[in-house]
Amino acid sequence: MFFCFWIGILWGFGLFFLGHMAWAYVWAVVFAGKRWGRLFVPAVLMLAVLPDVDLFLWGLGVEHHTFTHSLFFWFVLFAPLLAVYGVKVVPYFAALVQHFAFGDLLVGEVMLFWPFSFSYVGFNNAMMSVFDVGLETGGLLFAVGIMYFNGDLRRVLSVDKGNVWMFFPFLALVASMLFFAVDLPIIPLVYHIGHSKLFATIVLAHLVLVGFLAVSTFQGLRKISDTF
Repeated sequence: MFFCFWIGILWGFGLFFLGHMAWAYVWAVVFAGKRWGRLFVPAVLMLAVLPDVDLFLWGLGVEHHTFTHSLFFWFVLFAPLLAVYGVKVVPYFAALVQHFAFGDLLVGEVMLFWPFSFSYVGFNNAMMSVFDVGLETGGLLFAVGIMYFNGDLRRVLSVDKGNVWMFFPFLALVASMLFFAVDLPIIPLVYHIGHSKLFATIVLAHLVLVGFLAVSTFQGLRKISDTF
């Protein structure tokens, strides 16, 4: 009964930042291939969650999953970058639009074709459903596997000042966790982790990603401190 109650509360929210970040990396690698050099991973991870800027606009009357989850909206904003940098920008654009054209489309509904249509489209699965937890944790495992085989894992965990930028996706992920842990309306999720294996699984996956981002950030800070 408890689990069904929370499925109802979280219906239509979309993926957690965990899934958005994991699948952003996967899709960015797919579109980058081996042609355009290594990806700047912190940028990929931040672009992954950028459409959810609408969460900070609720006080202005902006609803979640509306124009910031539109293909047209982001294409217009990316057009100057595409004009200047060409295909090199494509993997980063893919990292951004997969947020709503893949993740939130599968888990929830989005206004994908705004402003040409104000209808919501999507498969309308719920956060914390078996499908959602499988998609998020599977995405994380898939992303880590790709990172390992293409050398990105070693690079983002090395002592490199560029890794200090991982602080921003780290901060975004922690902020999203705090929102669902203590600020979600009605009943904070943190009080009910032990009620479901799905809750425990998604929490563990979040902690793994937080730890990964924290280590990468620390390695960047180590490199900066060594220069002084």
